Amino acid sequence: MKKIKNKINVLIIGNGHYATGTTVLEGKKETDKDWGVILPSMLELRRQGFVDKIYLAGRNGYEFPKLRKKLKLMNEKFGWNTDITLFPKDNEISDVAFIDALKLLPKPSAVIIATPDPLHKKMILESIKFKSHFMVVKPAVTKITDLEEIIQQQQKADVLGLVDYHKVYDEANLILKEDYEQDKYGDIQHIFTKQTQRRDQLRIFHKWIGGENNVNHYLNSHYIHLVGFITKATPLNVRATCQFGIAKKEYNIDTPDLIETQIVWRAKNGTKFTSYHIAGWADPSETSAMSYQEVHIIGTKGHIESDQRFRGLETVLSQKGQNIINPYFFYLNKIWDGSPDLESKYGFKSIKTFIKSVLAVENGIDVDYFEGMLPTVKESRNVTVILETADKSIQDNSSVIWLNH
Repeated sequence: MKKIKNKINVLIIGNGHYATGTTVLEGKKETDKDWGVILPSMLELRRQGFVDKIYLAGRNGYEFPKLRKKLKLMNEKFGWNTDITLFPKDNEISDVAFIDALKLLPKPSAVIIATPDPLHKKMILESIKFKSHFMVVKPAVTKITDLEEIIQQQQKADVLGLVDYHKVYDEANLILKEDYEQDKYGDIQHIFTKQTQRRDQLRIFHKWIGGENNVNHYLNSHYIHLVGFITKATPLNVRATCQFGIAKKEYNIDTPDLIETQIVWRAKNGTKFTSYHIAGWADPSETSAMSYQEVHIIGTKGHIESDQRFRGLETVLSQKGQNIINPYFFYLNKIWDGSPDLESKYGFKSIKTFIKSVLAVENGIDVDYFEGMLPTVKESRNVTVILETADKSIQDNSSVIWLNH
């Protein structure tokens, strides 16, 4: 009998906010991800027995002494085994450290990519080259030709590829999906979403935003993807508008503060609806939450509103002011035995689902089994087309652009 594989060796590519909590604000101002999301998730999954060796590849080894201090604190605070291998060496800067790590990563292996968008394609293709399953932070890429190349190589290598659209694991959104599928909303007529963040993000991401990287890719992709994931509708045309201000004037970054994307969709039953998505990263730093997030749906049978910023937990503290906390994304509170309570967090669910799916593939499940259920690379075709078309619309004076199917 074939031996069952029950642990995966993992390489994290990236040493930034989402991976490890590393930012220019570290030690100066709290964020909603000071510990990161990916690294603590991997440490917890190792505690649970799903992960064996953990590698992490960044670019700047000079940042690693600070990361080791954070790992020591994680061990003391949460009891995790924080033995990980870092690439490059502490006194090196290397753009190919992730390739060095891939060469040494034992099989069975998985890679989680959390780097600026323009680096995704190369890192995904290198992961595929080394026959490593991968998950990449959203969006995977922003050009459909790049996505098709990735899908082609992925199919040849027969590896699993997911995109970290973690909002599909949020219980509020799962209820929206199930209710829609049960026809509780009737025909969708309009969907509106908003996600705007503190201008702190401009400071955190200032090195890589601007040019090809904009807030539509970074934030709107979440909810644009969610609309397609819930409804399975087909996008027909796209129009995008934008506004400049804080980023350009105060941070000298040539990028819009806000981007609005309007999409006309055809539902599976042939009816049409419009979705409108606002994304921004220039809210005042004093806002009560890192992100304003909301979803509104109007259907022939109902009107639905989901405030995904305020989940019922608010604190007002001396010298800190008001803080609205989302305990369901990734909040490292402890349970009765002192271990962190991550099972209910949708950021953790996304990563755990990836690791468990990799184990399933390594033990004989077909890679295509997950199509239609999880946010795979193939499934992200529509959102990739929409993001690329929105960029073209902005360049063309916010014209409406029809999509070819």
